[in-house]
Amino acid sequence: MRPTIALLGLRCSGKTTVARLLALALGCAAVDQDEETLRFAQHSGWRVAAAGELLQRAGEVRFREFEAVALRRLLEPSVRLVLATGGGVVERPDNRTWLARTARSVFLSVPLELLGERLRRDPTPRPALRGGDPAAELAELRARREPLYRALAEVTLECGAAPPEEIVQRIREALDPQA
Repeated sequence: MRPTIALLGLRCSGKTTVARLLALALGCAAVDQDEETLRFAQHSGWRVAAAGELLQRAGEVRFREFEAVALRRLLEPSVRLVLATGGGVVERPDNRTWLARTARSVFLSVPLELLGERLRRDPTPRPALRGGDPAAELAELRARREPLYRALAEVTLECGAAPPEEIVQRIREALDPQA
């Protein structure tokens, strides 16, 4: 039995919000992987206040290394939790292996237009990986990551603009028909 539920998706797909609500409904902990990655980096001596700042200062390769270590530390104990993964966690094959072995993954698929709109309204600093406009980068990220999300996911939900509470119920029904 894989007790962790891992939510996959691009930035602004609602992973953190849905994880908190789903964990509450299931009576377990919700964990945001970006927060854990930041915490690990801070314990490693990086003086940064947010995951976006860590990404900018450390660069994508080093950030992904921190992310991979944080993921393993979260998944090794095999505890019951809902994990809001970082959007790029699927880009490393070792992360996909860990997730496949230890979690039931759910891909929250949201249309690009809605993701871009949410990103523009989101006060959280979310730097582009390649420079320029983070919203403009979404199409490139989706083309690269969506096949990985879909291959890893036990459940794929086409979320659209559904409210988080509805998404939680759909996840529960998809993972456990008695939910």
